[in-house]
Amino acid sequence: MAVLFATDRGWLLDSCSLINEGLERCFSVKKGFFRCRFNKHYYSLSEPHIVDKDRPDVLNPEAAERIHLKARKKRKRKRSDLNQGELDAEAFHERFRLLVLEGSQPLIQAGHHCGYLTEAFHTEQTKQPSVQVCQLAALCDMAKQLLPVEDADAVSVQAVKGHADLDSHLDLFSHLTENHCSSAREVTLMGEIYFLPPRSRFLLSDFTRLEPLINSGEKFDLIVLDPPWENKSVKRSNRYGFLPSSQLKQLPVPAMSAAGCVVVTWVTNRPRHLRFVREELYPYWGVKLLAEWLWVKVTRTGEFVFPLDSPHKKPYEILLLGRFCANSDSTTRPEECEIPDQRLIISIPSALHSQKPSLSAVLRPYIRHNARCLEMFARSLQPDWTSWGNEVIKFQHNSYFTTESMDIECDAFTDSTDTNQQVDAGTADTTAQQ
Repeated sequence: MAVLFATDRGWLLDSCSLINEGLERCFSVKKGFFRCRFNKHYYSLSEPHIVDKDRPDVLNPEAAERIHLKARKKRKRKRSDLNQGELDAEAFHERFRLLVLEGSQPLIQAGHHCGYLTEAFHTEQTKQPSVQVCQLAALCDMAKQLLPVEDADAVSVQAVKGHADLDSHLDLFSHLTENHCSSAREVTLMGEIYFLPPRSRFLLSDFTRLEPLINSGEKFDLIVLDPPWENKSVKRSNRYGFLPSSQLKQLPVPAMSAAGCVVVTWVTNRPRHLRFVREELYPYWGVKLLAEWLWVKVTRTGEFVFPLDSPHKKPYEILLLGRFCANSDSTTRPEECEIPDQRLIISIPSALHSQKPSLSAVLRPYIRHNARCLEMFARSLQPDWTSWGNEVIKFQHNSYFTTESMDIECDAFTDSTDTNQQVDAGTADTTAQQ
């Protein structure tokens, strides 16, 4: 179960289970049906990244508050020495620290009671799984040298067949690519094996090649963005490209939003990025800010991954949620619930860089039934979602998964979609033999 526990303050999530939900039944032309599992070693963080000698006890907020007040008195640096950005960050943290402490307590306790979190977690020394070096962003750069597709009658969405010979012609950079089947599929794309969740579609491109997504004409009820925010550490490490805040305004979010669309943006803890989204980006897009949520990252023992009051890194990240207003003053349709403010999402973070937990389960009550959902700057796919990014299928690569066979004698090919899969397989084998 992906949502392990919920309170009026938030949710405790099993992020790995969220990934696995869409891959319980995967089809391969060569192997038939099997089960995929995201490698659990990526979600086995047992100790905080930085151990705080005076770390607060998340199960005892009153004691934690006493430690916090004592630490503030001992702080050597005067408040007058802080710059405006540091003052803003401190004010934001003070606004939310009690919410994090008090809201985390029942969720972490529930994690201990159900066995998901443990009092003492001991791990054997295991070799980290080897994964394929991702070259998707580089391929997107190369694709920009090609002429864009100008055929107005060209099909905007192409379906995978699951056979390397039949899928080798697919243009992933100029068309939306989808797995239209009701089960996940193993596919070979650009010589690599990926697992695509059921009814998922994606566009592999960068910021300059969004036309296929825009031209599809689809309007979305939920748009989640995880922008590559500019910061000094990213510039120094050169781990991934970043997008200046000014260019984010050029994203065609209004053009792709249905009335009342929920827009969710992951934001770093830098005050200038928060101010930009609140005061510039959302107003420019016509999005009314309604709520601020926090993703609180904990270890397998339930400790914060960073000291809560660390002046450098916090154990949480911020989500800003709003609704696209279009030309109406109303931000909520009758079938939608108001989005509550100040909620927590508690989970063990992935060891993989910038792999966020799926928000599909916690956002479901605030969007309509059968909502059309889009993730921008995505690195993975979700069932029934459209995803876009220059590394959009990175975490669907088979090197991140383990597989196991499954007995399907009772339910093999029970629906028409799965029957089509069998037909596709037969067609592919015939083609390959010719």
